[in-house]
Amino acid sequence: MSKDVRKKKLVFIILVLGFITPLLSQPDFPRPNNFSNSTDVEFYPIGWSKSGNLAYMVYENYPFCCSYWVFKIQSTITDEVLYSIEFDGESNNYIDDPNQEWSLVNRIIKRYLDRYNIRPQREFKRFRYISMQSGFDYRVLYRKKNGPILEHVVENKEAPVGFRVKVYNDYGSKTVSNFKIKNGEYLSDVNLLGAIKSPFEERIAIITSFKIYDYQNDYAGTELQISGCKLNSGFK
Repeated sequence: MSKDVRKKKLVFIILVLGFITPLLSQPDFPRPNNFSNSTDVEFYPIGWSKSGNLAYMVYENYPFCCSYWVFKIQSTITDEVLYSIEFDGESNNYIDDPNQEWSLVNRIIKRYLDRYNIRPQREFKRFRYISMQSGFDYRVLYRKKNGPILEHVVENKEAPVGFRVKVYNDYGSKTVSNFKIKNGEYLSDVNLLGAIKSPFEERIAIITSFKIYDYQNDYAGTELQISGCKLNSGFK
């Protein structure tokens, strides 16, 4: 083999490696997905299981206390949180950004992803207006629940203390979640941030944000409520 041929082959190999290496180095996890225009609310989906479990990370921000990321695995059938890990300062696992510190996060959560058969996804489709593959449109509506709170918080002694999440289509509706805040607090600014769909079935997770105010009428943080909904059954 001549020197020129060897040189050309070497150049070709270098070019191929230069193209392949960035592809191999791409992280096999979704990028952080901020579902709001505010850094107060950040939702980072990780993956689904075939049994309807959703793994995600959420940034919890409490103005008078602390802010940190929390990893959760939640059933979108019962809405029960099956497992959670706080990445706060007290746990020696504090992180600022799951995207930049994914090696640490992945090392800690991988066993739980395997335990609950969660399959990490590269891409999540976020949509505000929910549609099935068959083209039916679904709408999400909220009804706030008022209740008595401490007299010195608001003049009328009642304020929103919860909400109901209801999904509608052309064939009917169904309630998918009833949320109530703990005693002494009230909430405001209940908003639909969007929904993400399971790749395995016609099931979605509806992401709702709301602001919390404490017994002193001070803003105490923004939280997310994740409500599961099966799109092809239960409508009346």
